[in-house]
Amino acid sequence: MKAEMTKDLQKKVDKYGSVLAAFRSQGGGGKGLAAGGIMLMICGLLFGIPLMFVKVVGGLVVLAVFAVPGLAMLLPGLAMDRKRQAGFMEYYQKETGYSPEELQEADRELLRGDAVKIVCKTDRNGGRPETAFMITEHYFLSIWPVKGCYLRKLDDIVAAFYSDEIPGIGGYRHNLFVITRQDTRENGVENVFTGKRYQGFENGQLVNQKNCREICDEVIAEMVARAPHIITSQYIAVKGVRYNLLSMDNWQRDWENILED
Repeated sequence: MKAEMTKDLQKKVDKYGSVLAAFRSQGGGGKGLAAGGIMLMICGLLFGIPLMFVKVVGGLVVLAVFAVPGLAMLLPGLAMDRKRQAGFMEYYQKETGYSPEELQEADRELLRGDAVKIVCKTDRNGGRPETAFMITEHYFLSIWPVKGCYLRKLDDIVAAFYSDEIPGIGGYRHNLFVITRQDTRENGVENVFTGKRYQGFENGQLVNQKNCREICDEVIAEMVARAPHIITSQYIAVKGVRYNLLSMDNWQRDWENILED
């Protein structure tokens, strides 16, 4: 559903002055390493300090046993996290193929009050509402756990649709699928269950969400309102030929036929 940016994300946006940087600050190996180091140091304090009242030397030993490896994890973890954050623009530049100027323009649009935010409740954060999508006049953003966020120009998106027909481990899954012009130039990835090819993006946060269809329909409506060219159906017919956009025999050739006009 549409909502304001969640408080946790807003705090990060205010801190970094950038939506892209805020999403990039979530997750990453550095944070996990630093958190592990802090836990070890806390354990050292909890066990070591009480023991010092009984035996000072023993308490110091226990404190050191936890504190030394804790520091050894904390300091590199903080350094990794700072490096990750400092290079957020280079990361998105490599991930999207967009120039720094285009990414800065995306950030400006995302920071504007008229940027549409779609939130959903996910298992990742205990069921609390989480900003899942943002749509601006020219850009589409989807959260991408650990990596940061998936960002594409609306003009680059050729298809965005809901589907519950993707076979995989554990049965069929449903999600919002996004296919871009960049994807159509790739060879596609073969689905081991169907033997057909597919290339695109799906939001991992929506998998198994009860209101997935409702959220997808809302997101697609916002996208198409700004970019009417976007295909919104998994099944289409072009010049009498039917295509399943999630299962093609020849990914590049089929998309050339679909987009040749």
